[in-house]
Amino acid sequence: MVEAGKKVNYYRLALRKGRMHRMEVSEDDRLVGEGGGVFYYLAPVFDSADYESTWHRLCLEGVFVNCKYEIVVVATDEDLRETLGDGNLSSAQQLQILKEYKHIRKVNVNDLLLHRLQGRYLWVMISVAGARIDSRFRIEGFSVEFPQGSFADYLPEIYHQGRDSFFERYMAVFQSMYEDLEKEVDKLPQYLDYQTTSEKNLPILAEWAGGRALLDQWTPKQLRCLIGNLQAIQSGNGTWSVMEQMIEMLTGEKAVIVEYFKWRDWMRKQSTLFEEYHHLFGNNEDTFAIIIDATEKEPEISERKLEEKLEDYTPLGMRCKVIYLRKNSYMDTQCYLDKNSYLSVPETPTTEGFVLGGDYILG
Repeated sequence: MVEAGKKVNYYRLALRKGRMHRMEVSEDDRLVGEGGGVFYYLAPVFDSADYESTWHRLCLEGVFVNCKYEIVVVATDEDLRETLGDGNLSSAQQLQILKEYKHIRKVNVNDLLLHRLQGRYLWVMISVAGARIDSRFRIEGFSVEFPQGSFADYLPEIYHQGRDSFFERYMAVFQSMYEDLEKEVDKLPQYLDYQTTSEKNLPILAEWAGGRALLDQWTPKQLRCLIGNLQAIQSGNGTWSVMEQMIEMLTGEKAVIVEYFKWRDWMRKQSTLFEEYHHLFGNNEDTFAIIIDATEKEPEISERKLEEKLEDYTPLGMRCKVIYLRKNSYMDTQCYLDKNSYLSVPETPTTEGFVLGGDYILG
């Protein structure tokens, strides 16, 4: 393993501290812009606190559509903050001042070697030129690694040909590949953690864990909850508690489960209402009703779709009947006092549209 260097990151809130011309910072703290013309961003100066400090690499992350972008990196032992901080200077003039010092300039390149730079203070300016009206870009951020490091330092002395030699640059290609791969390996625990991994990895983790997430359309939030509770769900599959947990995860509401035997024995003596209960809760012993309050907020998932999703968690040979409680004022239906019942307001009668076709006495 290569000795780890230092890194300074310009992401999120750090981007807000820079000086922008025409660029804007989005709500999620990214640099964005659209349209033709030139956009400028001057990053805050980084002080390494070490004169004649060496620099290793700059990596930029962003998306550029119909744009040309230029990165200029300058390292100096002289503090240019007072010069560049002049409010009368435009961004283009600041760029010209930076180019008077030893610098590295790259166009449409997001990975730069900084081996030729040496100095205490580091300055980074990014300019984007939009070619068309529909040009747009989004810069996630960038990072700078220092001090300069090379694989050649781990080789015999005969390979030490000095900084910025051809051999140094040649080895830097493999070094960059190795360092990027090493970073990905370091992030492996983050990728395998269902709470921190990206949304695209969630179905894969669910499949590895033995879940059926790939067979259904689950939201990322539901998938994270499913993976986190998968062991309890699978071990208690078909039980009342798991069924309630799945319903709350899918709808965000607690449900009331009414099983056939609960009301059948009670209603056996009330033969006149027996048919009504059959209609309300199901007329077979293999059917149970799931009642969900939908008076305040309509669930995003329909009753039929919810029934399909719950099939995997329903006991063998049983079927569920999902009922959404909406505001109701009709007796002998799904109308429950102090739950979803309300008094209907009769409409005001009018005579519009009526024609008297005979002899009528009013009054």
